[in-house]
Amino acid sequence: MMDLIKKYILDIETKPQENLIDICKNNIKVPKTYKDEEKIQAYIDDKVKELKKKMSVDTDYADIICIGLKEIGKEPKLISNKELEELLKKDCILITYNGKGFDIPLLIKYGIKNNLDLPYQKLREMTKRYSTLWHIDLMEIIGDYGQYKSLDELLQIYLGISKKPIDFETATEEEIKEHCLDDICQTELLYNKFKKII
Repeated sequence: MMDLIKKYILDIETKPQENLIDICKNNIKVPKTYKDEEKIQAYIDDKVKELKKKMSVDTDYADIICIGLKEIGKEPKLISNKELEELLKKDCILITYNGKGFDIPLLIKYGIKNNLDLPYQKLREMTKRYSTLWHIDLMEIIGDYGQYKSLDELLQIYLGISKKPIDFETATEEEIKEHCLDDICQTELLYNKFKKII
């Protein structure tokens, strides 16, 4: 029965949610040992530079640039919020890399913030450790008891290929979307390599 359910590779690319940047900036605490105004400002400036990456990987502060989806054996595509709502209401299995730790919790919080009509209880079920009923997280499957490696490292080890490098600090939105599509294709290759143990 489960073999008949469609499987989709999912990946999400993020950026800081613009209207939350000031909240995050206000959380910067200068060590009490800093007394010199120039050093204090330099410290704050350094922390502000780190905010983009920090906010982009924080499920409370992140905003979605794009959602990549690829049905197994089909072409990859970027989908809208509406398409996401429709997909998640059907019986389907999502395949991710670190989806239990990031992508699915992000979808839950993003959906709540944006009043999306998502099956939130089902999404919460998808974050349960070691369950592969509705969600296969390859990082969990391949990583032995927390010995996790990056997707790129596993691609090199098991498939002899590398992810195309990208600098998220300087990349355009179009380059990030292209990176998302590449990621879901490479995740499918890794899934195909390991599906006999899932």
